[in-house]
Amino acid sequence: MIEIRHHDSAGTIPDEPAAALFQQQWQLYRKFVDYNLLYHREAYGELHRVLVEEVARPFRFLDIACGDAGATADALRGTQVAHYHGIDLSQAALDLASKNLETLACPATLENRDFVAALRDRPEPADVAWIGFSLHHLLAPAKLEFMREVRSVVGDLGLFLIYDTASPDGEDRDAWLLRWERQNQPLWTALTPEEYEGMRDHVRAYDFPETTSRWHSLGREAGFGRVRELFVAPTDFFRMYCFQP
Repeated sequence: MIEIRHHDSAGTIPDEPAAALFQQQWQLYRKFVDYNLLYHREAYGELHRVLVEEVARPFRFLDIACGDAGATADALRGTQVAHYHGIDLSQAALDLASKNLETLACPATLENRDFVAALRDRPEPADVAWIGFSLHHLLAPAKLEFMREVRSVVGDLGLFLIYDTASPDGEDRDAWLLRWERQNQPLWTALTPEEYEGMRDHVRAYDFPETTSRWHSLGREAGFGRVRELFVAPTDFFRMYCFQP
């Protein structure tokens, strides 16, 4: 059974330009996934491994900024997930998620809301919280505030896992952006020139990577006692971390 939660004006019929924009952006996102340009397969494979090997009990799974939940649903198969809760601002994405989650044998809740606001007043606990490619939109102080909220949600026995942009120590944002353009354009041959330019403009405007040391310190400042680096993308633009109390 899938429960849908709406907040504020969410759930109203989207206008046609908004629906068309989502469809365009979703198709570009699917191209990144299908061609594994951001190493989704490796990251979600690692997520599945952690859930199978390290969470040896039925668990409540919180999928923050879940999108269409397709990769997460695949990662959850064969685990002891007892309840799934996904949060996303896009109702169109959640409509896709409701179909992708039908294969899970557990109840699911989908919440149409901004994930920062949802975590700020979230009453329900979770055993495992996951967020992929969304924290980089926040500056460091907002990342820290959000991670503190997650720390309270997972309690003293839970896990918080992220996969997001990261810089090697000593690399600032300008150097990261320069390297991003130099390395990725030759690799992303599946994209049209217009798609690449759109992605480049998005990254320039909205991506704020943290160095690996800063991710560790953010975890500790948020109240997590242990931080593990689980995966580093071959291009060294993205890293996966597990934060534990």
